[in-house]
This record gives sequence, C-alpha cells and structure tokens, in this order.
Amino acid sequence: MNSLSQAHWFSVARRAGRDAFIFLGAFALANYLRFEGFWKTQEFAAPSIVGTVGLVITAYILGLYSVESRGRSRFIAHAFLLLAAFAVAFVLTTLVGYVDFGSRIGRGFMAIGTGIALPMLMLHHMLLFHKHHFAPVRVAFVAESPEEMMEYQRFRDLKPHGIEVVGRIDVSGAPPSGDLLGRLKHATKLVTRHRLDRVVFCDSRMDDESARPWLRQLRYSGMHCTPLINLCEEYLQYVPLHLVSNQWLLHSESSPRAFYFRKLKRTFDVATSLTLLLLLSPFLLFGVLLVKFFSPEGSVFFRQERVGRFGKKFWILKLRSMRTDAEKDGPQWSTGVKDRRVFPGGAFLRRYRIDEIPQLINILRGEMSFVGPRPEQPSFVDALAEALPFYEERHMIHPGLTGWAQVCYPYGASTDDARCKLEYDLYYLKHAGIIFDLLILLDTVRVVLVGGLKKEKSRPRYAPSQAVVAAEECKASV
Repeated sequence: MNSLSQAHWFSVARRAGRDAFIFLGAFALANYLRFEGFWKTQEFAAPSIVGTVGLVITAYILGLYSVESRGRSRFIAHAFLLLAAFAVAFVLTTLVGYVDFGSRIGRGFMAIGTGIALPMLMLHHMLLFHKHHFAPVRVAFVAESPEEMMEYQRFRDLKPHGIEVVGRIDVSGAPPSGDLLGRLKHATKLVTRHRLDRVVFCDSRMDDESARPWLRQLRYSGMHCTPLINLCEEYLQYVPLHLVSNQWLLHSESSPRAFYFRKLKRTFDVATSLTLLLLLSPFLLFGVLLVKFFSPEGSVFFRQERVGRFGKKFWILKLRSMRTDAEKDGPQWSTGVKDRRVFPGGAFLRRYRIDEIPQLINILRGEMSFVGPRPEQPSFVDALAEALPFYEERHMIHPGLTGWAQVCYPYGASTDDARCKLEYDLYYLKHAGIIFDLLILLDTVRVVLVGGLKKEKSRPRYAPSQAVVAAEECKASV
C-alpha cells in the first residue's frame, strides 16, 4: 500500500489499538483491584485477549471505525453499536474464562472490568465521533481558473467530515474577496497566519511554471501540499472519476505488488474458497431447495458469460434467482432485491448473497479472485467502456466475489451507478494489499448481515460537473 492508503489504515489501526488497550487495561486493573495485586495472571490473560480480539473485529464489522461512523448526526446510534460490540467481547471473555471450571474467572472480576471498560470505551468513541468538530484538518485550496473555482466550490459544498476548507489561495493576484487568503508566493506566511494543515491544488496547476516553484517550496518546507485527488483518496476512500488522469494511473502502479497478486492472493483465494465451500454447504443446500420450491421449471444453477482479467471471458456460476425468461429481451441492469424478474425466494437469496456461493468454484478455477472488481456481462462492458473513461482499467486484475465497490455502494442500475462503482474500483486497484483485502472481507460480513446496502443511505458523492456528465451521456448515445 502507498502512503495515502497506509495513512488511512494506520488511522483505523490506531482507533482499534486504543480500544484494545482500554479493554485489556480495564480487566488488568480489575484483576489488581479484586485481588489487591496481580493474581493468577495467566488464567485471566487468555479470556481478556480473546475478548479484546472479539471487540475490535465486531467494532470494525459494525462500521465503528469507518467514514460513515463519523458522519452520523447523533452519537446515540454509534453508542448502541458499541454496546453490541462490547456485548460480544463480554460473552467471549466469559466463555473462555469458564472453559476450565477448576479455575474459572469470578463474577466480581467481570463486574469490575465491565464497570471500567465500558465507560472508558464510550468516552473514547465519543471523542472520535466529535473529533472533526473540534480538531478538523484545516485546508486551503489553490484556485484561480474557472475549472479550479468549480472544484473548489464543489469540495466546499461536499463538506467532508474531518476537513475544514478555510479558503482559497490565488496565483497571479486577484482582487480581495471574503474567502481569498492571499497569493501563493506568500503561502508560507499564510500557513502560519491561518493555522493551515494542508494546501491542496488541481493536477493541472503543476504545469504552471509560475506556481510550481512555490508549491515545491511548500512541500520541501514540511507542509502537506498535495493534489486534490490525493485528498479525496484519503478522506473519501474513492477516486472521483473526473479527476483521474493517465499520470495518476501510472503512479498508481509505482509500487511493486507482483508477489502479492501472483502468489499471496492466489494462495489466499484457494484456501479461503475451500474453507467457505465446506462451511457454507448447508446454506448452499438451503438455496438449492429454495430455487426448486419457488421456480421448479428451470435449472438450479445459472451460467452467464462475464469479462475477466485482461478482457478474457468466462462463465460465472450462481444459484438462479430470476425467472427463466428474465433476459428474453436481452441483457438488462440488475436492480437488486426489487428487480421484477426475481421470483419469490430469489430476493432472499440475493439479499443475503446465498446465490453467489457457487462462484467459489470460479475462484478455485482461477477465473476470479475473492476480492476484486465485480465482473460484468460483455454487452455492459462494451457500453460502459464507451461511456466512462478508464473503465477497462478494472480488468487489469481478476474480478472478485466481493470488493471495495460492493461493500461501499449498493446494486447499480444505471451508467451513473457504474461510474460510482468504478471510482471505488480504481481506488482498490491502487491500494490493494493483504490487509485491505482482509478488511474488505470484514466489511462484507456487515453488508450480508444487514441484507445489503441502501442507496438512500450511501454517502454524498463528489460528483463531476453537469457539463462533464452531459458530454459523457452524449458520447454513450452515439
């Protein structure tokens, strides 16, 4: 992972690490208070460690470390989710502590540990939840041209959590205005005067001979001076498509990841697929029975041609969730659980991803990976490649059963939805790694448990200008 990805995941690790420290520390203190000293530490260590792991994993699955968690309007919803995560940790600690009935942990120890850990965790998460209010990252935007002013205003309107756009910096010297902080050549003074944490600019500004020396001076003076697309990566965890350039794509491949993609990822895919085929076989059998009961006239399994890595086509396997005449008029967009072509019971299979279990066989064949962009039908790929720039970049790696786009954005049924998913796919292509893949799997657990994502609950988009959208739609129609 590159520095941007590391910064984000290190931030997640820090939050999780503090939760782990609070939980372990609370029960260590409970041991000391209950027995007036550290008594039989080895008997209390295992339950406390297992409970800590359960707390952190459950908190991540419930989204307590995610961007959305800091976007909720009220802390009460976050607090209830934290209580659920703590309940899982409490149960695990108790179960492991009672494995050996000859030296089981006592109720007094658990009561004291809970009385210390839960309030401390609540306080920690309350501080995290409100951090963007009292300690936001103060950003100044280099904006002078009409295109830059458009991006500046759009980013201000988006109001990303954790960022305060203080104002803009001019290059050549414009008349004073309310949000104009000053000129770029005075940027070092502006940083001190306005307590700036970061200066952001559009990629095109690096081609400006009058601006480039001052931007480089800022960077070498220790100031965070980055392109706008980097800021979007860090705080939005996707890449706005209208900001992507060939230069960005080239830089996204700067870190050598051949060993991961060729060796580690394949080993992980095979091991995980075999394990899940065994564990999920009862759900697969239930899905087969559901298909036979609600739609006995067709086959249980559904085969469809999809586009894989480097454009190579393959046949994807799924449990059939639609009527046998679903595509009598040709390929159509899937609209998720409300698709009229889905037979009763098929919606349940799709909602909880049971219909996708047979794709584990595609993974074992090497046609798919466990994590990656979602494979699409050839007809859709051709149309979307015409409508969306850089769409075929998602075929540079194996398609996935799950992926960053799948856990961040709901089912799509339009070119605009495909654009949004592509923005997440491009982010994944740049930041793919074993840690990221493991976290996506945990996110997948959350999505399956809640029965899929809802579009009305998705985060606000950093959208392109209407002119860009109109131009793309015109190109697609031609």
